[in-house]
This record gives sequence, structure tokens and C-alpha cells, in this order.
Amino acid sequence: MLAVAIIVYAVYFAGAWYTYEHLPPIPVEVRTSDGRVLFTGDDVVEGKWINQRYGLQDYGSVLGFGGYFGMDYTAYAARLISEEAAHYGLQGAGGEAPSGDLVKVEKTSGGVVFVVDDSIARAYERYKQFLRDFMADKYGENRLADGILTSDQIDKVASFYMWTALIALEGYTNGFPYTPGLIEYDVHPIRATWVTIFVLLLVIMPLAGFIIIKFIDYWRDERITVSLPAPGRPQRLALLGMGLAMLGLSIQGLLGGYMMHLYAESEMYGVDLSNILPFNVARGLHYNLAILWIAVTWVSFALFTLPYFGVKLSEGRSLAILGAGAAVSLGALLGLWASYLGKVPDGLWFLVGSQGRPVVSAATLWLLLVSGLLAYLALVVYRASKANPYPFNSLLRILAIGLGGTAFGAFVGALPVVRPFRNFTLDEYFRWITIHAFVEGFWPAIVVPILLILLVIAGMVPPRLAVAVAGLDASLEIASGMIGTAHHYYWGGEPTFWMYVGAAMSTLEVLPIGFLIAYAIVLWRRGEVKTELQKTLLTFVLVAALGGAIGVVAFGAGLINMPIINYYLHGSQATMVHAHLAMPLAYGVPSMLMWVVAFYLSGAIGDRHLGLARKAAVVIAAGFYLQVILSLGVLMYHQFQQEVELGYWAIKGPVTPDGQPGIWASLTGAIWARMIGDLVAAGGIAALAIPMLLGLPRGLRGR
Repeated sequence: MLAVAIIVYAVYFAGAWYTYEHLPPIPVEVRTSDGRVLFTGDDVVEGKWINQRYGLQDYGSVLGFGGYFGMDYTAYAARLISEEAAHYGLQGAGGEAPSGDLVKVEKTSGGVVFVVDDSIARAYERYKQFLRDFMADKYGENRLADGILTSDQIDKVASFYMWTALIALEGYTNGFPYTPGLIEYDVHPIRATWVTIFVLLLVIMPLAGFIIIKFIDYWRDERITVSLPAPGRPQRLALLGMGLAMLGLSIQGLLGGYMMHLYAESEMYGVDLSNILPFNVARGLHYNLAILWIAVTWVSFALFTLPYFGVKLSEGRSLAILGAGAAVSLGALLGLWASYLGKVPDGLWFLVGSQGRPVVSAATLWLLLVSGLLAYLALVVYRASKANPYPFNSLLRILAIGLGGTAFGAFVGALPVVRPFRNFTLDEYFRWITIHAFVEGFWPAIVVPILLILLVIAGMVPPRLAVAVAGLDASLEIASGMIGTAHHYYWGGEPTFWMYVGAAMSTLEVLPIGFLIAYAIVLWRRGEVKTELQKTLLTFVLVAALGGAIGVVAFGAGLINMPIINYYLHGSQATMVHAHLAMPLAYGVPSMLMWVVAFYLSGAIGDRHLGLARKAAVVIAAGFYLQVILSLGVLMYHQFQQEVELGYWAIKGPVTPDGQPGIWASLTGAIWARMIGDLVAAGGIAALAIPMLLGLPRGLRGR
């Protein structure tokens, strides 16, 4: 497994060199055929940095990357070009496919120059005026803060967005974003889809056979049961970190409901919060809280369990680690809020404010501190593995690699540390490595060993089977999930070969998840689950495994991974469907199980509360399924219809380029329907968390 992790990062850093050599060019200047300069390369770079500094991609998106509420800035630029070209009898706006004469790339002694048709010049002027009206004059109506950007800054942001449209016209983005008659997909998405299906069928049969053989070999092995002593005072202090995680989850949920409200109305029951909590700030805080409360839970649970494996832990050491985690979390959240509202000085926003890259939005200081904290925990867990017998030594070693790989992923996310990359596509390259190092690469190598350790201790899983499952799952997840990162490179300007590699590899993630589901179901059917704790462990594992399967396999690999499908659903509510099932169920529910186990062993809750916790887990899952069925899935379907008919520009945004109401105005019923799922999930979370919070003082005192 360690070799797999090293190879994966080596592949990516080797690929980084090749990608760097094949980036879409940032021209020295963009000018018309008569020599009039529209904007320069420096304007493009500065516009990109302004876009990041003020979190504009947590509102809308660039080439599909970013927020799901605001417009896709690239697609709006392409739409205006299409309209101007059609108006003057050239192409676009649903006419014949473009002839390629709108942009000419010339190499000069000073660098590359884009010479553009007059229709692009007219579209650029219209775009600047549109963004001035949208981001400055009608800020509150559009859920943005007042007075953040000057007219000059908006013009530079427009230059950056227009550049992304120009590289799309030049074919760097595989025909994305779809603009009928102007930008349309080429043969690569079709070929990549065929390759993906072929590789999946070629690999899945022998791997599935191997998994079944191991399943049979180890199933009848002797099981062990370990009686754990009451936790000591340093361990019980970890409950404070879990209480903090519960608070973070609660605030995250409230922010999700608030953003849902903003989809339908610009004010919150008559109160305009756009100057303190505009949409982009709310979104950035929402997903960062999701990452942080889960990470804080894992750190806290590590502090709770490591003494059982021989790690010496003092009260001071526990409090220091918990305090460091809390300080980093608070710093990252406050930094994002201050940066997006323009309250961080020019030279510091990237270091202590926010990078402004969606999901990897924490400033570099906080990412480096997170990297250091995770690396420290990885070292502690690795040392513990050397002092423990089989199977715990192997499971702890896998856990240490998962923590270490995530730590290195956070370090990659901090690059280039001092100030942002100049080229957007290079920025996206490293951003997605970090995202998948967390979610689809090394996070499973953290969660699965922890769950298996609990199942082994409870006498539910034979030791050899636990080690085989953890090792196979971690290796496949790291290889397929990390290299599968490239399925996000389809439309961002990275070299085309990443499309084939990423689509095929990311689809293979279904294998380990399917294995875990099968094991959990067979365990349940055998009827060997007797104690309240055993029932609770199995219930949470089943909810997480099935939720992960539906969110990751069905709505991830199945719905949006195939390139020809991703072409139309990239950056749409389909991604929200995937995220709102995979993230809370595959990672959130196991993290909640860690709360339950720690509070139960500490005496904060009893057997009666375990029964309530099991019901709460099912209710939480039901809430997220209702979100998808009643709201997010409906929005996704209507977006797909709109894009096929009009183009990608039509699927997002509160207004259209000509100032008419955008798509959300016609879908308020589906938007409000999400409240049903929100309330059900919130009820389940409350039923789970409130008894533990009430029992927190008792848990800190001990039995």
C-alpha cells in the first residue's frame, strides 16, 4: 500500500511536468485585426487572482469548476460571442459549426498574441458592462456583497473569463462549454467513454473473482473479542473535540438551508444578509465546515483510541492537539470570511485569508498547519503499529499511510504557498490532486481501518479478513481514486490524455465499495449480531456502505463520470446529487459512529441511547435521499434539458446575459422541496447528538 501511495504521487508529479509544457497559452495581449488591444496577459493573470481573492468561484464557475448557483462565467462569455457572431452573419447562436476564424494565434518575438474577430471585441465590451451591473450595481439582488470590487477590478476579471472562452474556442477544453453553433464536443469524449467501459469490463471480472476467493477463504476464520477498560482522563478529553465537531455540523447544516433559501429569494425573510453572509461566503463556509468537522472527529477519535494501543497520552498533550485543531479550523473559517469580503490586506490574502479555489479554499498557512498535524498523527499511529500484535499492527499501519497521504495532499494544496499560480489550468491540476487525496484517495484508508478495528474488537470480523479488506480497499482507492482525479481534467485545458486515464481509473472505485457492502449484508444475514454495540456498529456500517454505493457508484461513477455524459452534467446539480449522498453518508455517518463509540465507552450514553442512535442514522440517510429525490435530482433533470436546448450558459445564474430572470426563477418549487430532506436529516442529527451533548459532563468525569 505504501508503494501504491508513492507511485501515485510520482505519477502525478511526472504528469505535472508534461501538463506544464502543454498548458493553454496566456497571450501577451488580445487584440483585433486593426491592432486595438482589448486586454493583456497581465490583465488575465490579475483577473484570475481577483477571482480567487474574493471567492467568485464559490458563487459561479469557470469552465464548470466552482459554484452551482451563479452563472458559468466562461459560458456567459461564449454566449455573448455567439450572439455577436450571429448578428454579423458569421456563426454561433445555433447556426452552423464555427469555421475557426474568430481567433487566430500568432507567435511573436514577445510571446503569443491572440488576434480576434470584431465580434469578440463587441462581446468583450458587453461582458464588462454586464459584470459591472451584476457585481456592483445589483449586488444584493444577485446575492453578492456591496462595494467589494472596483470597476477596474471587474474589467480584469472579465478579461480572465473571456480568456477561458477563447481557449475553449481554440479547442483546449474538448468542446466545453457547449454553445450551439460555436463550441461543441469533439470525438474525444466518445472515445474516452468507450475506453472507460472497456477497461471496467476487462478489470472488474478478475478483480471481483479475487475478492470473492478471499472472502470465502477468510470468512470462517476464528474471531476475537477484546474487552476495553474504561478510558482514562486524557482519552475522555477527546469528547470535547467531538462536541466541537457536532457544533460544526450544526452550523454547516444551517448554512446549507440558508443557501437553499438564496436560490429562491435574495433576502432571508425580509433581512438582507448579503454584506455579511453573501452566497459565496456561505458556500465556502458550508463545505469547509464539512471537511473540518469530519477531520476534527478523526483527530479526536485518534486521541481517544491510541492509548488502547500503547500510546502514552497526557492531559496536556490531548488538550494541545485538540487546541491546535480548533485553532486551525477557526483560522481557516475566519480567513475565508475576511478574504471574500475584502478585509485581508493585499499581500496576505493568499497566505492567511483564503486561496479562493473551491473546496481547496483555505489559505496556505492553514493548509500547511493541517499537513503538519496530520503528519504528526501519522507518525504516532505508525509507532503504535510497531508495538501491537496482529491484526492491529497491520490495520494501524494502513491507517498511518492514510493519514500521511492526506497530509501530503494538504501540502500539495498549499502550493505555490506565497501567491497563486498564473495559469488557471495548472491551478486546477494541483487543486484536484488535493481534493481526491482527501475524499477519494486517502480518506477511505483512514475510515475503513478504523471501522474494521471496531468490528474486530467487537468480535464481528475475523482478523485476516479485516486486514485483507483494509489493504485491498486502501490500495484500490488510492490508485483509482487519486489517478481518477483526472476525470475532472476533461474540460479545464489540461492535456487530453488525462481524460482517458482519469475516466477509466475513477470508475474502478466501485470495486472495494461493492465488497464492503456485500460483507456487511452477509454479516447481518448470518444473525451473529447480538449486543447493542454490535447492532449499532453494523447499522452505521450498512448506512455508510449503501450511501457510499449510491452516492459514489450510482451518482458518481455511473451518472457523471463517463465523459460523454459529463460533458452535459459537469458542474451541474448532478455534482450536488453525488456530493450530498457520498460525503455525508460515506464519511459523515462513520464519523458520527466514532462519536457514539467514544461517548458509549466513556459512560456518557448507555444501551438505550444506542438504539436511538441506530434509528437516527437511518433517518439521517433518509433525509439526504429525500434531498436528491425531491429537489436536487429534479433540478439536475431540468438543467440537462435547458443545456441541450440552449447551451451550458442557460443552466445556472439568477439572470441571463440579457438581464432576464435565470433558470432558478422557474424552479422555485423544486428548490423549496429540498427543505423536506433538510428537516428530516436535521431531525436525525439532533436525535443523535443531543443525548451525547447532555451526557458530555458525565463522560468527562468517567463512569
